[in-house]
Amino acid sequence: MTRYVETFSCTTCPSECSLSVTADRAGSGEPCVLNVTGNRCARGEAFARQEIVRPVRVLTTTVLVNGGDERLLPVRTAAPIPRDLSVEAMRALRSVVVDAPIRMGDVVLADVLGTGVDVIASMDIDRA
Repeated sequence: MTRYVETFSCTTCPSECSLSVTADRAGSGEPCVLNVTGNRCARGEAFARQEIVRPVRVLTTTVLVNGGDERLLPVRTAAPIPRDLSVEAMRALRSVVVDAPIRMGDVVLADVLGTGVDVIASMDIDRA
């Protein structure tokens, strides 16, 4: 096993605690969190453990709109997805074109990459 320490800021609340995580990398390469310090709340510890084991992010981007009063529609994942799938998810969204009208919260791409997470519209777009 290889012991290492990573430091980063927590993003779960406005306090932005400076976290220090001690972890071991097992023979399989999977990290095992041994200790988290610097967090002022339980959310910080949970965030640190998630960030080391399998980081997730909400993905935001735009897709093209057909026949709308705007050319681009801002979209986001309805929940975080694994960070290592972000590039592949962007590739999948590159070919998505939606038809106006569309409303905030409408599903633009269901179950992106089999994650169980939908990509949803972040604003309303009317017909041109």
